[in-house]
Amino acid sequence: MLEKLEHMQIPVRDLDESIAWYVQHLGFTSHEQSGQDHAFLTLPEGPMLMLWETQEDTHANFTYQGQTMPVLLYATSQIQALHDHLKNHNVEITFFQNEGFGWVLKFIDLNGNMWGVIEPNGKNNASIYA
Repeated sequence: MLEKLEHMQIPVRDLDESIAWYVQHLGFTSHEQSGQDHAFLTLPEGPMLMLWETQEDTHANFTYQGQTMPVLLYATSQIQALHDHLKNHNVEITFFQNEGFGWVLKFIDLNGNMWGVIEPNGKNNASIYA
């Protein structure tokens, strides 16, 4: 049986440029690259993010009822600051609003991957799933 999510994998066009972008704009920590075409990044909590350099036209997104949806959904307690930072760095923001259960932010990274971020409402920003 499955026990936990170990890591997620997303495609990137330029590995070094992508590592620098995710570290600078999203707060990831880069770890030693084990190959020339992939790398591992981490946040203080949660599974690792594995980047795969590819020249194929592929993205970590899917479509639901005509809307592009993110595969990755992260949590933050500073969604307004993240929104402002991304906007100030000309990142394409596709959605930012309070959905009642919390604030939701969706944006497109430098590789065309859509990301989702949530800041749940309530005490200590408790998970919406609790």
